[in-house]
Amino acid sequence: MTAMKKAAKSSNKQKQKETNAECEKMEKEQEERHKQELASEQAPPPPAAAEAPPIVPEEEGAPQEEEDDEEGGVANKFYKTLHISSKNAKKQAKKKEQAEKMKAAQAADKEKAKNKDSERHQEKATIKMLLTKDHLRMVEISADGDCMYNSLVHQLQEEGIEISVRKLRKACGQYMREHKDDVAPFIADTDVDKSAQKTSDEKWETYLEGVEKLADQGGVWGGELELRAISQHYKKVILVYRAEGPHQIGAEFESAKDRPLRIVYLRLAYTLGEHYNSTELD
Repeated sequence: MTAMKKAAKSSNKQKQKETNAECEKMEKEQEERHKQELASEQAPPPPAAAEAPPIVPEEEGAPQEEEDDEEGGVANKFYKTLHISSKNAKKQAKKKEQAEKMKAAQAADKEKAKNKDSERHQEKATIKMLLTKDHLRMVEISADGDCMYNSLVHQLQEEGIEISVRKLRKACGQYMREHKDDVAPFIADTDVDKSAQKTSDEKWETYLEGVEKLADQGGVWGGELELRAISQHYKKVILVYRAEGPHQIGAEFESAKDRPLRIVYLRLAYTLGEHYNSTELD
C-alpha cells in the first residue's frame, strides 16, 4: 500500500487522486477485519450443551415417585434406593443361607438312607407294617414346610372336598381365632413371639398369622393343635399313623359312614425336622 502511494506521487494528479482513494478503501477494510478478529479472540466460548441425565427404567409395578422438592429431594431418593438395595441384598443372603442348609441336609439324608439299620429306617418300616394291617400304603408328600396341610388336602380331596393348602391354612387359623379360649392355653412358649414390645393379644395374632401363611411366605409348620382345629372345623376324625401306634384326633366325630382322614407322622424322616405323608388304599 505504501509503494502504491509513492508511485502515485510520481504520476499525474488524476492518477494520484484515484490511487489515494483506493488506498483509503483498503485501509478501512483492513481495519475492519482487525476489529472483527480481535472481537472473536476476546469473546467467551459458547456454552456446551447440557448433558441430559440418563433415563433409568422404572421397575414394573413400582410406585411413581413424587417430584423432588427444592431441598433434599434428590438425596432422599438416593438413600431410599440405597435402602431398598440393602434390603434386597439381605434377602438374597438369607435365601442363599437357607439353600445351603437345605443342600447340607439333603446330603445328610442321602447318607442316612444308605444305613438300613438306622432309626429312620426302623421308624418307616414300623409305620408301613401298621398301614399294611389297614390295607393302606404311604403316599409321599413334598417336604416344603406345608407337608401336614398337603397330606390333609390329599385326604380331603379323596373325600370329594376340593380345597387348597392356602384355604386349609386359612380355615385352620379362622377356627383358632373363634375358639381362642380353647386353643391359646395349649400353645407352648416356644411357639409364640416372646417380644417384650408386644401385648399378649399381639403375640396371639402373630402366631395365627404364621398358621395362615404358606411356609414359603413365613408360615409355621403344622402340629397337634392345628390337626385338632382342622378336625373340629370339618367334624372329621384324623388318624395319625406313628411308630408308637395310631393316634386318633376328634374321636367324637367317629362314624361308620365317614372314614377318618389318615395321614403319617415321621419324626425322624429328615435332618431338618419332622414330616407328614398321606395314605391311600393298597
